[in-house]
Amino acid sequence: MRDSAILIIVTILFFVTIPCGAHSGVSVSLKLDRTEATLADSIRMVVGVSGTRSSDLRPVVQGLENFGVSQGGTSTRLEVINGQVNSGADYTYFLRPQKTGTFQIGPARVSVDGRTFISNQETLTVTKPAYKSGLERGPLFLFAGLSSSKVYVEEQAIYTLRLYHKSRVSNVSLDLPKVEDLTFKQLGKPQEYQGIYDGQSYQVVEVRYALIPSRAGSYAIGPSRMNMTVIQPKAQSGWGLFDDPFFSFSSGRPTTLASDSLKFDVLPLPQKGRPADFCGLVGDFKLESRLEPSKIKAGDSATLTVLVSGRGNANRIPDLKMPGLDHIKVYADEPVLNIRPDEKGLAGSKTMKWALVPEKEGNYEIPPLSISFFDISRHQYRELRTSTYALFVMPGGEQQAKAPPRPATKGKAIPPAKQVVKEIGRDILPVHTSMRDLEGTYMLRPDRLTFLLVVLIPVFVYATAFWTMKLRKKSSGAGAGATPKKAARTFIKRYRKGEMTPGALTYALRDYLNERFGLSLGLVTPDEAGEILESRGVSSETANSLRNFLQRLEDTVYSGKGNDPYDMGDGIVNVIRRIERELR
Repeated sequence: MRDSAILIIVTILFFVTIPCGAHSGVSVSLKLDRTEATLADSIRMVVGVSGTRSSDLRPVVQGLENFGVSQGGTSTRLEVINGQVNSGADYTYFLRPQKTGTFQIGPARVSVDGRTFISNQETLTVTKPAYKSGLERGPLFLFAGLSSSKVYVEEQAIYTLRLYHKSRVSNVSLDLPKVEDLTFKQLGKPQEYQGIYDGQSYQVVEVRYALIPSRAGSYAIGPSRMNMTVIQPKAQSGWGLFDDPFFSFSSGRPTTLASDSLKFDVLPLPQKGRPADFCGLVGDFKLESRLEPSKIKAGDSATLTVLVSGRGNANRIPDLKMPGLDHIKVYADEPVLNIRPDEKGLAGSKTMKWALVPEKEGNYEIPPLSISFFDISRHQYRELRTSTYALFVMPGGEQQAKAPPRPATKGKAIPPAKQVVKEIGRDILPVHTSMRDLEGTYMLRPDRLTFLLVVLIPVFVYATAFWTMKLRKKSSGAGAGATPKKAARTFIKRYRKGEMTPGALTYALRDYLNERFGLSLGLVTPDEAGEILESRGVSSETANSLRNFLQRLEDTVYSGKGNDPYDMGDGIVNVIRRIERELR
């Protein structure tokens, strides 16, 4: 055990001290904590460098002329995943807008060993601060807003919910309004940052949804409701020792907040100019295509690839049909649809491929394929077409001309023909083919004294030592450890009785921590749970696993599914068992 620990320490020191290649695998990224802010806000910007933990100079970021910039510190990281060493550094800055407008932040340039690496760009929209409306908001309120109050059918609007709070909150669950013909789709995870409202500073939790209407008309969107527990610190008792904050605990007060109602107008798509093949695709899309190769032999195949991508209801991108071609056999691959939600809405793409196998030589023309959509920026229909491609086919070999083309196997390899097993030699050691070959050898029998000495005595010694150690441990910790050890069994039994809601699972984990460590916590956050475990000797990896489970539960309630059963599989049970093993 000691040798293993020494080996681990030496390995870690080896990876820490080895230089990371600066020229291979270095990448730079730029990220803002939000894409919309006011003149009174402070925006957090992180420039991340992967592949190295050092650079020649600090990053140089473009597009900051209209912002006040202050540094927030630098952190480095080193990860070893499956034998791969990944190092990096994060540079944090805080931006203070000086004027309203839409700004392009970045790219960031980082120099490493004389080479310059460039990051992506981010768009930031700055507006004026919200003015007082005569309504006293208080220290805790829920705000709802729409990116546009008027859209077309199938055009997405961004529905934003912001929880402004000055007190700590936990066990948050969200109930979205239910409106017929309106669909809410969550865009990414909730974001947390510090914001300003009516001149006061708040902690803000922001959740965004794509709101997609399927029918024209005027809609009244009711209030969203957010249930939570507001953590209130207990008043100090004035009894000396227990006035120390370390011994004080917090209690929670259940609270429900409701946002304002909103109005929403949906316009029908115009009939004028509507193409015959229009399938309901709305947004901003583009089309790319290529034919590879353009010159082949008869019997070989060329691949036509068409990619349709853009922002909008990408799930409506149709499967294009290849027309019949003379003397060319066409094999269509399965289309691949990829939906990518981000803070700006829903985007996506669809990739379609066809294998073209000409039967004889000649020059062939591959006709264009087309797709139509409604362009919301131009308020009109548009048609996208691929290029017309020329395919040059040369004469093929006799074997190629006779061999029929085979369709794609969708990634499955064709099994090789079965071969006859041949004997290529014999093992040096003898191979026994009969039980008689073993006759005459010495065998241990239960009626011999040797059997008792070789088999039974070691078992007896091991059992005696095992129970001696167990009785000593039980006698030293009897009574005090009985209840904590029962905590894990109680949680697992409670969890396996049936599906539980995210809120019920959070309370069950809280009860486990209270019973296991003799605490009386009213509420527990993911970070608090991780700190409790690490302070009791649990490894950081196991503590982070429980922290991630609690974070997933909190993220689920933000998606409006806080009252639905939630199945975490056996993952949470395995984490509890790992905690118990490490506490022994």
